[in-house]
Amino acid sequence: KILLYTAAAGVPPEHCLPLCVDVGTNNERLLADPEYKGLRQKRLEGAPYDEFMAELVGALKAWQPHVLLQFEDFGNHNAFRLLSKYQDQICCFNDDIQGTACITLAGILAALRVTGRPLSEQ
Repeated sequence: KILLYTAAAGVPPEHCLPLCVDVGTNNERLLADPEYKGLRQKRLEGAPYDEFMAELVGALKAWQPHVLLQFEDFGNHNAFRLLSKYQDQICCFNDDIQGTACITLAGILAALRVTGRPLSEQ
């Protein structure tokens, strides 16, 4: 995503910090695989998961009050809930929910800029 932010939005890559949040997996095959590099425990859920995410968001806000937090691949059961919970506390974006619409709008706006004509004339 850093490439996308840099190429499409002009955000300098040194202003981006990718975080991988590993809260385990419920996939028994992965847990049994000696090559699996993820956290070897059942996926954190419920109150412990919410407490972990609250600590993460709080730490990000304390570090950079104007940070943009992009949630990605959080699964629908968490994605909508997390976005709803944090959207008024921190600048956040959920790629799975909002990404396609944003990229589509960016393409339309770029095309309008190239043609120099308003959307109503397309």
